[in-house]
Amino acid sequence: MPLGWGVRTLETIQCGAFVCEYAGEVIGFYEAKRRQLAQGPTDNNYIIAVREHAGTENITETFIDPAQIGNVGRFLNHSCLPCLFMVPVRVHSVVPRLALFAGRNIVAKEELTFDYSGGYRDGLQQKICHCGSQNCTGVLPLDLSILRYPDSGHQQEADP
Repeated sequence: MPLGWGVRTLETIQCGAFVCEYAGEVIGFYEAKRRQLAQGPTDNNYIIAVREHAGTENITETFIDPAQIGNVGRFLNHSCLPCLFMVPVRVHSVVPRLALFAGRNIVAKEELTFDYSGGYRDGLQQKICHCGSQNCTGVLPLDLSILRYPDSGHQQEADP
């Protein structure tokens, strides 16, 4: 099954432990949209869209693209039953850093995975998922909302 690069741990990781950051280039909505539209159907997509809700109307979006500038986090595969979960964390900045934590105890040599959708499913998913978990949805999450114009209630980093 073609799962991509993948990352395995060399030692046991305790539930709740910080594992790594999903680091990359912080880009604005329009640049994320441009990059998404430039991708072919077989190209890898590394762009993560993080939506934080402040009240009922305000949504702040941050887009991270580690395709050219990133760390080990970009090699983590998707799983419908992941061992990691992502949390936006602010460190001396209003722009969040995307921290990945162990969602359960992880044994040595186990593959480190997270759910690319963060639990969000828009029904427009297109690529086949090969994670093999018992609750596999069969397709990778693909958030196509990036291809729409931002709503007036959304706040994004301004694009030049």
